[in-house]
Amino acid sequence: MGEVELGASAVGGVLYFVFVMIGIAIGIGTQILIARRSGEKNEGAIGEIFDHSLIILSGLSLFLFILLEYFSPLLLRMILDSEPIIQASIRFLHYRAYGIFFIMIATVFRSFYVGIAQPRVYGIYSFLMAIVNVILGYLLIFGNYGFPKMGIEGAGLASSIAELIALIYLFGYTMVKPGIKQFHLFRFIRINWNMISRIFNLSAPLVVQNLLSMGAWFVFFVFIEKIGEHELAISNIVRGAYMVAMTPIWGFSIAANSMISNIIGQGKSEEVIGLLNRIIKLALWVTGIMALINVLIPRLILSIFTSDQQLINDSMGSFYVVILAMVFFAFAIVCISAVSGTGATRTALYIEIAAILIYMIYNYVVTFIFKGTVEMVWFSEIIYWVFTGIASYIYLRTLRWKKIIL
Repeated sequence: MGEVELGASAVGGVLYFVFVMIGIAIGIGTQILIARRSGEKNEGAIGEIFDHSLIILSGLSLFLFILLEYFSPLLLRMILDSEPIIQASIRFLHYRAYGIFFIMIATVFRSFYVGIAQPRVYGIYSFLMAIVNVILGYLLIFGNYGFPKMGIEGAGLASSIAELIALIYLFGYTMVKPGIKQFHLFRFIRINWNMISRIFNLSAPLVVQNLLSMGAWFVFFVFIEKIGEHELAISNIVRGAYMVAMTPIWGFSIAANSMISNIIGQGKSEEVIGLLNRIIKLALWVTGIMALINVLIPRLILSIFTSDQQLINDSMGSFYVVILAMVFFAFAIVCISAVSGTGATRTALYIEIAAILIYMIYNYVVTFIFKGTVEMVWFSEIIYWVFTGIASYIYLRTLRWKKIIL
C-alpha cells in the first residue's frame, strides 16, 4: 500500500504485541507449572492450573483491550513525529485491538498442549490462523472479490478474525478429543487463591521481562521513525523477514522451556544440561538452513513484503545484519527459555534487564549522538542476543536452579 502503511504496521504491530506479551508471559508461567505436574504424573492438578489461568487471562484481555483502544492513540501522538504514520497506526490498532481477546485465551490452550507434550495441536492452530489471515488480508486490504478496500485497517481486521476462527478450532478440538477428560478442564469448581498466587508469582518476572523486551523493540522502531519514514519502512520489511526466519527457532525455545520443567518434575535434574545442549544444536542447525536460504535469495524474500525495488535495495544492508543476528538469537532464546523452565524466572528477568540496558544505550548513542545509519541501529540485535545467551548459559551451568521448588 505504501511506505506510510509499512511504517505504521511496524509501529502498530509491535505496540500490539507489547500488550500481547503480558498474556504470553502468564501463559509461559502456566506452561511451566503444567509441564512440571505432567512430569510428576499429576494429571488431576493440570485442570485446576488451566482453569485459573483462563480466568486470569480472560479478565486481563478486557483491561488490555481498553488500553489499546482508548489510550494507544494518546501514546502514539506523544512519541511519534510523522502525522501520517500516527493516523495509519491508530486506524490499524482500532481493528487489531479486538484480537487481544482471542489470542489471550488461545495462550492458555498453548500452555496446556505444550505442557502435556502435545504441541501439534497448537501447530495446527497456528497454521489455520496464518492461512485465514492471508486470505482475509488479500480480500480486505485490496478489496478483492467484492470486499471493501480497507487498506491498513483491513490488515488489522483480517488478523483479528483469523485469531477468532483459530480459537474456535482449539475449543472444538479440546471438547471432542478423547483422553482430555483426565485433565479435568473447565471444571471451575471454586477459585483457589493460592493457585492464582502461584501462577502470578511464577509469571510476574516473565511479565516484566516480556514487557521490557517488546517495549524495547517498540522504542527501537520509535528511534528509527526519528531517522525518517523511509528508514522505518525499510525496518518493517526487515522485521517481517526476520520474524519469518525466527519463527522455527521460537519452537525450540518453547520446547526447552517445557521439556526442562518436565524432566525436573520427573526427578532427573542431572539431565538438564545435556538436554539443553541437544536443543541448542538442533536450533543452530535449523538457523543455519534459514540463514543460508536468506543469503542465497535475499531479494526474493524481501519482495514478499514490498514490490518497491528501491526499498528492497535499501533494505539489503540491514537484512544481512539480521541474518547474522539469527545465529546468536537461536542460542540465546533457547538458553533464556531454559532458565525460565527451571523456575528461575527472576533470574531470567535480571538477565533481560541487563541486556536491554545495553541495547537501549547502544541504540540511543547510535541514533541521536552519532546519527548512525539504519544498519548500525539494527546491529543492536547482535549485541542484545550475545549478552543474553552467554549470561543465561553461565547461570544454567552454575546449577543454582536446583534449589527452586514449584
